[in-house]
Amino acid sequence: MNGVLEKSAVKRVIAAMQNYEIKGQIKVLSETAKSASEAASGLGIEVGQIASSLIFKLPNQSPLLIITSGRHRVDTDLVASNLEVEKLDRVDADYVKEKSGFSIGGVSPIG
Repeated sequence: MNGVLEKSAVKRVIAAMQNYEIKGQIKVLSETAKSASEAASGLGIEVGQIASSLIFKLPNQSPLLIITSGRHRVDTDLVASNLEVEKLDRVDADYVKEKSGFSIGGVSPIG
């Protein structure tokens, strides 16, 4: 837990919050949370209160960030249809880190 707030990814989130005047605070969990369920448990809230930030890959290889309630699954066929693309690809941890700067389970919607 020591030094978490000093990580570059966390500093980007803090800077974005300040830049856009977003009120709130960053809470550091004592245990790693790699899923919405683990995050909710660590915060003592319901999984539906967690916003999951998920990254997919579009056919043109660009990343797509989708934010959903922690209790819901993304219907990739529906999203692809709405975006008028053939499909969305699921991505691995390396792609998420490369494109967002965050690790899976810790992707922020800002920063």
